Amino acid sequence: MSKYTIFFLTMLLSACSTKPTVTKSDPILLNASTIESNYFKNNFKVESIIPIETTESFLISEIRKIIRLKDYLLLLSDNQSVSLIDTHTGQLKMNICKFGNGPGESKHIIDIAFDEISNQILIYNDYYKLLFFNLQGKFLSEIKLENSMYENITCHQGEVLFYNKIEGYSCYPYTFSIYNLKDKTWNRINNDIKVNFPIRSKGRQMVRSKRIWFNALLDYNLYCMEGNEYSFHYQLDFPTFKLSEDLIKKSTSNPMDFFTEVAKGKIVYSINSVRETDKHLVFRSNQGGLYFLQKDNDILYKDDTLLMASDYFPHDGEDNCILFVVSAEKWEEQYKSMDCSMELRKKMEKLNTNEDDNPILVFYAEVG
Repeated sequence: MSKYTIFFLTMLLSACSTKPTVTKSDPILLNASTIESNYFKNNFKVESIIPIETTESFLISEIRKIIRLKDYLLLLSDNQSVSLIDTHTGQLKMNICKFGNGPGESKHIIDIAFDEISNQILIYNDYYKLLFFNLQGKFLSEIKLENSMYENITCHQGEVLFYNKIEGYSCYPYTFSIYNLKDKTWNRINNDIKVNFPIRSKGRQMVRSKRIWFNALLDYNLYCMEGNEYSFHYQLDFPTFKLSEDLIKKSTSNPMDFFTEVAKGKIVYSINSVRETDKHLVFRSNQGGLYFLQKDNDILYKDDTLLMASDYFPHDGEDNCILFVVSAEKWEEQYKSMDCSMELRKKMEKLNTNEDDNPILVFYAEVG
C-alpha cells in the first residue's frame, strides 16, 4: 500500500465529523492488473439505442451529465442547457436555457439532479443557488446556499447531496453537505482533508446507481453512501502506481512534465465513474480501459480490448445498465456492426448520421 493511500485512510478515519458519519469497514484488496479480453462482450448486451434528435436549434457537442428517468432522459450539455429527451423516440420534449442573474437564471450551471418524490429538476449554479423546475421547464423556486462551491450534486430519497467542496485548485473530497428538501435542514460530513491537486479526470467522481458511489483524488478506494453514512469497501492495488510527492507538485508547477511522466510510466492518479449493476461495479481510471468488478466473488477484470471504452459515460439511475455516448461520426466507423436484436438493428438502419449530428446513446444490460 502506498504512503498516500495510508495517509488518506488514516486521516479519513481520524477526522472529526458530524452526522452523517464515516464508517470503517475492512476493505477488500483488489488486484487491478488482471486483463480479460472480451470480458465486456461476453457479459453485456445492447439494451436500447437512443439517437438524440438533431435540429437547427438543438445541437450538442458535449454532454456533461445524464439522468435516466422512467420515460425520459435529463441531460446537462456544454451549452449550459438542461434538456428532457423522450427515451422512446430521442425527441426533445423541453429545454431549460435561462442565462442571466434573475430568478431561475444561471451564468454557469455546475450540476443537475432530479427529485423523484416531487418530480422536480434541480439546477445548481455558480450564484450559490439551487433552482427548482417542473418537467415542463417552468421555474418554481430557488434556495440560496452557503458561499461554498461544490463539484457535484445528486438527489436521493428527498435529500440533496453536495459533494467535494472546491477552493481554487484545492478541494475537500471527503466533505458532503446534505440538504433535506422536506424539512429544509442541513447535515454535514465535515472533513478537513485538503487536497492540493488541480488535475481532473474526464470521468465523474460521484454517480448514483444502485447506491451512490464516489471517489477522491489521489485515493485508490471505492466509497459508497449507505443510509446516513459513507464507507469504503474496496481498495485497488495498481502495479504502476508511482505517484511521488515531487510528481504531485509538478501537477501545479509544471503540468507538461507531469503528464509526460504519467504517460511514460502509465501512472494511475485517479479512478472514477463507478456505476453499480446487479452483478458488477464498473469504473475506469485516467489510463483508459474499463474495469469490471464481479460483486459475488470480488474478482476484478480490466478489458483493454473494448474499443468503445473511451465512450463509457456513467449515468444516474437505477436501471441496471451502463451507457456509452457515441458521436455520429464514430457510430459510422465502429458501431454499425454491433451485435444486437433485429428490432434494434432496424432502428439503427433508420439513423441518418449525415444529417443527425447529436450523440447516440447506447445502453447495455448484463447477460443473464
